[in-house]
Formats: sequence, C-alpha cells, structure tokens
Amino acid sequence: MRRVVIFLLLSFLLVGARQYLDINNPDMRPYPIAFVPVNPSGELSDSIKEFNETLNNDIELAGIFKNLSPKSFTADLLREGFSDKTIQFQNWADIGADGLIKGFLAEEGGKIKLDMRLFEVGTQKMVLNKVYTFEADKARYLAHSFANEIYKYYTGERGIFLTKIVFVRKYMGEHSINIVDIDGENEQKIISNGSINILPSWHPSGGSILYTSFINHNPDLFEFNLSTKISRVVSNFSGLNVGGQYSPDGKKIALTLSRDDNSEIYLIDVGTNKYTRLTKDWGIDSSPSWSPDGKKIAFVSNRSGNPHIYIMNADGSDQKRITFKGTYNQTPKWSPRGDRILFTARDERNVFDIFYIDVATLEIKRLTQDQGNNMEPSFSPNGQYIVFTSTRSGSSQLYIMTKDGLNQRRISKGKGECLTPAWSPFLKEE
Repeated sequence: MRRVVIFLLLSFLLVGARQYLDINNPDMRPYPIAFVPVNPSGELSDSIKEFNETLNNDIELAGIFKNLSPKSFTADLLREGFSDKTIQFQNWADIGADGLIKGFLAEEGGKIKLDMRLFEVGTQKMVLNKVYTFEADKARYLAHSFANEIYKYYTGERGIFLTKIVFVRKYMGEHSINIVDIDGENEQKIISNGSINILPSWHPSGGSILYTSFINHNPDLFEFNLSTKISRVVSNFSGLNVGGQYSPDGKKIALTLSRDDNSEIYLIDVGTNKYTRLTKDWGIDSSPSWSPDGKKIAFVSNRSGNPHIYIMNADGSDQKRITFKGTYNQTPKWSPRGDRILFTARDERNVFDIFYIDVATLEIKRLTQDQGNNMEPSFSPNGQYIVFTSTRSGSSQLYIMTKDGLNQRRISKGKGECLTPAWSPFLKEE
C-alpha cells in the first residue's frame, strides 16, 4: 500500500510540475505557437498594429518558437472569443499549434486596457494573463514586455526583449556610439562629437557606457552617463586607453594601456583610481573580458607568436593559453553562465568567423561559416543569444543568433557600417 501511495504522489508531482522547453538542447524542436493579432480599431489603430508587429517579430527572433502563419488559421477568430471555455481548441490543434496567443482592448475606468492571454492547446487552459494600460507611445514597450512573459513561461528564464545593444555606427566619416533595441528599432545616437569613438561597453547596472574616443587627439577612455548625458574621462595616459570593461560588481575596470611602451592589461580600482598592471610580457596583450563571477579575465595575447585567447586570475596570476587551433584568434567574450568564451578567428581562407570554446573541456565549436566575415560577438545577459557583426549583406551590419549559431537574423537598419556591438545587462525598466 505504501508503494502505491508513493507512486500516486510522484505521479501527481510530475503531472503538476511545469515542463519547460529545453532551450539548452541544441536539438530542441521549435515550439509551434499561433499569435492572433489584436484587432486594430479607431484612433489606436496604428499603435495596435505596431504592437502586433513588434510581438510577432519577438516571437520570430526568439528562435525557440515555430510562429504559425495566420493564413493557416481555420478558427472563427471573433466568434470563438478569448476564454478557454469558448475557444475551439481542436481547430488550433488541427493546424499544429501547441500554444495560442490572443488579446483584446477594453475600456475600464476611463482607460484603455490591453488584455493579453496565452493558452496551452493540449490542456485547453489559459496559462498566462497580463492586463496593461494601453497608450499609443507604449505599444512597443508592452509588446516586448509580454514577449518576456511568454519566454519566461516556456523557459523559466528572463527574456531579453527589453534589453538593448550599444555599438559604433560608421557613416560619412563619423564614428558615433549608438544604442538600439534588440529588434533593430528605436536607434539613438548617444555619442557624436566629430571624432572617432570606438569599443563601447556597459556598466553592469546598465546606467553608463565606457568607450574610447580620439576627441583629444589620443585614444582616451571615457564614461558616458545615460541619465545625465555627460561624459567624463576615465583614463588618458599617452598612448592606448582602450577596451575598458567593468567587473561584474562594478568596482574595477579592466583595460589595455600602452603607457609602458607595450600593450598590457591593467585594472583600475573605481573607488581609489589606483592602477594595477596584470600582464608583463613582450607580446601585445589586449581585449580583456571578465568571467561572470569576477574571478578570471580572458584576453588576447600574441606572446606565442600569433594572437590567441588566454585566461588569468583577476589579480594577474596563472596566465595560460586556451586556444591552440588557428593563427589569429581575438575578441573574447565570456558567457554570463561562465561555461563558454566567444571569440573571432580567421581561418585558412582569410575569412573571419565566430567560435566558442568550452571553458571546462577547451572544446571549440564554430558558429558561423560561408557568409562573409563574422566578428565581434557579445552574449545576451541570459547567455542564450549572441549579437555580432557580419558582412554577408555587403557592409558590416548587426546580426543576432542563438548561442548555438541558429536563427541568424539581421537587425540593423539605416546607412553606414555597424561595429563592435555590446549587449546590455537586464535594465531597470524591466
């Protein structure tokens, strides 16, 4: 009898437990989902269309869903309503949908409310319901917010649809620092001073940007406060002050300086402004990248004769080479999960592509191939996506893919080239 009780208890727990999509399995099959666009009406028509387009694009961009075409829908969308008691789920099952997204506008207390719902077709139940006060200028924000809710429901992890990307836009002789939403919309120029500005990176709070500028006729490191819109000098030794990267706790900055007639990795203590030299080698050391626990730093060095990826402890000790394939490896970026380091490598055809190395096994996997030069990768804050640059369409543009190289999509728009993107942390507005 006891065994029967235990079996029934385990069965109940297994049935009741939330089953998430295994997004860490590279062989995961995309989850079929149907999104019924919210019906645009009246003076809010344009903004509702913007909401629909943004949410639909987020579903596509996620790379874990199979977004079913509205042309395949057979249900009477208006007659079946928005309740799990009235929706004809068999119609959705017949077209292969496992998930169903529907929403509607309603007036409540003199305000327009947007009621968004997610249903599981198999269980015929509403599993997610979010009601937003709808204003025309919030259409994109609300779409990204609901996309985050959907992503979290299916994966158990935070979505990245309200994060941003900072990058350099090179156009008409200008190198400006720009910020853009991850779908390529809402691009804003934040640094434009008539000079060359390069290598932007984020403070872990998302409140400021480090970058190098030649505005004072020397590559000096600056920090731009996104709230006050004011830049301050961080490091301005004669020679290189480049590649500034905040530690995960924001207390230190790793950067490359050439103050000693050679490019070396240094740390700046943010509180005391004390400089500590970490590398002391004849080779060129550059491009520091922090591990997520702040205990290690990946960097590039040519001390072995060619540029390769190295790692060291955050105090400069135990420096060791980790890439032994190829002859030109650069731009390391540590995963927020601590398990991988992205890098750019030049192959035997003199083509640049993106690879990652498993930190534990040192196994290397290629993520891009046969589509122009692909460079300068940066992880999303949940570690599931990568932004990078590619020349596959001609000039260097921004692309996004999953961490395993799937669902590669161009996101940048406009004229000129896009260089050195860096994905933001999760931001306060989320």
